[in-house]
Amino acid sequence: MGDQVFQLERSWYIGNAFFAILYGLQLSMYFQTIYLSLNTSEGSRRTRTFNIVFSTALLCFITVALACNLFFGQAMWIEHRDFEGGPAAYFGENIAAWYNTLGTAADVTANVLGDGMMLYRCHVFWGHSPLAMVFPVLLYLGSVAMGITTTIQSGLPSGDFFKGTAVNFGIPWLVLTIVFNIVVTAMIVTRLLSVHYRVNKVVGREATKRYTGLLAILVESALPFTVLGVCYLALYVKEIPESLAFADIWGAFVALSPQAIVLRIAMGGAWTKETFNRLESGMELSVIDNATNDLEGDRDAKSRSSSSHV
Repeated sequence: MGDQVFQLERSWYIGNAFFAILYGLQLSMYFQTIYLSLNTSEGSRRTRTFNIVFSTALLCFITVALACNLFFGQAMWIEHRDFEGGPAAYFGENIAAWYNTLGTAADVTANVLGDGMMLYRCHVFWGHSPLAMVFPVLLYLGSVAMGITTTIQSGLPSGDFFKGTAVNFGIPWLVLTIVFNIVVTAMIVTRLLSVHYRVNKVVGREATKRYTGLLAILVESALPFTVLGVCYLALYVKEIPESLAFADIWGAFVALSPQAIVLRIAMGGAWTKETFNRLESGMELSVIDNATNDLEGDRDAKSRSSSSHV
C-alpha cells in the first residue's frame, strides 16, 4: 500500500514537471506564431487572424490546466501536508474540487479544438472525397460528447477522473479520441506518402522535403500525440498510478500538437488546398522541377566559370 501511495505522488510530480517543460515549448511556438502572423505576408489576412486567435485560445486553456494542476500539488504537499492519511488521502478526497474540474474542462476544451484542427487538416488532404470524411466526423462528434460527459462526472461530489464511475465515461472518451487520432493520422500519412511517391519520381528526394519529409509527416499528422494517447489509454484502463504522469504529458500535447501545425502554417510550410490543387494539375511539379533545374544550372555555370579561371 505504501509503495502504491508513493507511486501516485511520484507520478503526479513527474507529470507536472513534464507538463511545465512542454508548456515552455508551447509558449515559444506561440510567440513565434504571433510574430510571423503579424510581421509577414505569408497566407491571407483571414488565415493570419485565425492563427492568432486559435493559438491564443489554446494557450489560455492549457495555462488554466497547468495552473490548476500546480495549485492542487501545492495544496496537497504544502498547505495540507498534515491531512489525515497524507497527501495521497488528500488527493483522493479533493480530486473532484472545483479547480480540478476547471483544469479538466480546460484540457478537454483544448482537445476539442485540437481535434477540430486535425479534422480540418484531414479535410484539406482528402477534400476531394467527402465520403472519406464521414467516419472521422462521427468519431469527432462522439469524442466531444463523451469528453463533456466525463468532465461532468469527474466534477460531481466524490467523483474521481482516475477511478470509479467517471472512468466508465473516461475510457470511452479516450478510446474515441485516440481512435479518431489514429484514423486521421493514418489518412494524412497515407496521402503524404502517396504525394511523396508521385513527386519524388519527378524531381527527386531533395526537392520534396518541404512537402513530404519526416518533419512534415510528424507535424501534419500529429503522430507523437497519437502514440502518447495509446500509451496513456493502456495505463488509464488498468487504473495504475503511472497514468497520472501520462495524463499530464498527453494533456500538454493536446495543445502542443495543433500549435505546431499552426506554426508550420504561419511559416508557409504547411499543406493547403491550393497545394493539392496545384499538384493535381501538375503545376506544383512543374514549379519544383523548374526550381531544381535552375539550381542545377547555376551550379553548372559556377563550375564552368571556375574552370575557365583556372
